[in-house]
Amino acid sequence: MNLIKHKKSMSLMAMLLVVFLCVPSIIKISHALNGHKSTKCFQVGKLHMHEVELDCVFHDFNLSPLCSTPIVFIPAPLVIDTPSKITYHYTFLSKYQKLHFALRAPPHNFVAF
Repeated sequence: MNLIKHKKSMSLMAMLLVVFLCVPSIIKISHALNGHKSTKCFQVGKLHMHEVELDCVFHDFNLSPLCSTPIVFIPAPLVIDTPSKITYHYTFLSKYQKLHFALRAPPHNFVAF
């Protein structure tokens, strides 16, 4: 029984939250659809002024915060991987393997004077 009451109260709170969040949007939409009275001016060629509507509630609900903090980008630390074993030049070669540099000799057609 207690669980059912808890679920009902949570669903009621969720519906109220949705209604409270949608009220500013509903007011702005209703103002956009039928907010201002627009009258056509038929007095051509005569200098005249039209009535200004000063009681406009369109900007009464500001949806953006007044005081916003800038977003600060914090870069991730740079991680450099260092090898655990340093292998030097040609340490991976076998001593008994025929290598291309073991058979070096002077060129075949070299003539010494």
